[in-house]
Amino acid sequence: MNSKFTFLIILLCTFSTNAQSQTIAFNWEKDSINGKLIDKIAMSVPFTIENQTYRFQFDLGANTTLIYDKCFEKTELIKSKEIRPNDFAAGHSMFVVKNQNLKIDNFEIKNYDLQGLLNFEQGEVCGVVGSDIFKDKYVTINFSKKEIEVSDKLKSKFIKQIQFVDAKYINNKLHVPITIDDKTYYFLYDSGASIFPMITYKENMKQIIENREIVENFNLKNFNNPLILRAVDINKNIQLGNNNFMVKQLWFTDEDYFGFKQQDIDGIIGNDFFYDKIIVLDFKNKRFGIVG
Repeated sequence: MNSKFTFLIILLCTFSTNAQSQTIAFNWEKDSINGKLIDKIAMSVPFTIENQTYRFQFDLGANTTLIYDKCFEKTELIKSKEIRPNDFAAGHSMFVVKNQNLKIDNFEIKNYDLQGLLNFEQGEVCGVVGSDIFKDKYVTINFSKKEIEVSDKLKSKFIKQIQFVDAKYINNKLHVPITIDDKTYYFLYDSGASIFPMITYKENMKQIIENREIVENFNLKNFNNPLILRAVDINKNIQLGNNNFMVKQLWFTDEDYFGFKQQDIDGIIGNDFFYDKIIVLDFKNKRFGIVG
């Protein structure tokens, strides 16, 4: 079965990262892919607009927050949409609904120009919360508590516990430096990629991929477009700042399906590395942090 979700941290603390932070509770969604049940396939959050609450995917790999128009066909909201015939995403025309007030659980945003995809639906999921909405914010993700905190400032005593690395900030997203075999690569951190630890494309990391047996293939959908991912066993240690992680498998596409080369990144890392940690995305200072 194809997943209905798109691709597109645990040290317990007794104090808040910021007394004025706004919290977003998230849920893990599950689904079956190729006959395998995936317990943590995506993070979903409550998204409220015009006094109605919808289920959205929390996807920091998306540079823009989007709604899917099929979910909103009977609402007043969609009647005021402005179609942008020259703008496309995932093969669909886009539109905008200007000056909207919305809430993502307890996180409020006012006068936001909300973009959307025309003639698109994704089951019970009505859109994605992208990284643009957190510009100049600190976003702390605590997987054990299933909680996201959004703040303008971090407490000094909390900052001392965070091991930050400088990241590239391109198109609203953080690209994180990762070292493999003494070579540094830049991977996009994508909270919407919970299935695979790392994804790249074959040509980019052929020195690691070639001459290794393909041990698994996944047939997926990305915004309803077919996608094939393959895996090879690598059993390599990777380094992110002062943190080391063991990667058993590297997943890749045969071609540069996601346009990594154009984005000047080597691939995507998802949530798999951070389930026992707290991570901090510092969109203000262009840094990625791990608590511990």
